[in-house]
Amino acid sequence: MSGEDPDEKWRRDALCAETDPDAFFPEKGGNTTDAKKVCAQCGVRAQCLDYALSADERFGIWGGLSTAERDRLIKTSPVAHRSAAQAQKQERDTLIVAMAGRGIDPRTIADMAEVTDRTVYRVLARHKEREDAVSA
Repeated sequence: MSGEDPDEKWRRDALCAETDPDAFFPEKGGNTTDAKKVCAQCGVRAQCLDYALSADERFGIWGGLSTAERDRLIKTSPVAHRSAAQAQKQERDTLIVAMAGRGIDPRTIADMAEVTDRTVYRVLARHKEREDAVSA
């Protein structure tokens, strides 16, 4: 695959490539539940959504969102201008900090956020550095 665009490598790993494409392009008002279930389990969901937002895909389920849902995301998200992967990471980090603030232990946070313990400690250390800088 030497001619493959590096930005499109995620497509090879997309779970939807192994399923019925019609599920991802239903008729207007059609059922999107099955497609969204596949997306929820997909390891390249963020890249897929980022592609759809960048390419202004007007049809189908991409990254777990319909066209209308992607339009709402762009209109309402304070991070819409950033890539979906960056937004997903920020959302994850916010969740980690919030759980730690509630006294949940790092191992449990790692399990719940589906990251390593090390990632939890790095996120919390960055958060503490920012808090210390603000209070200094």
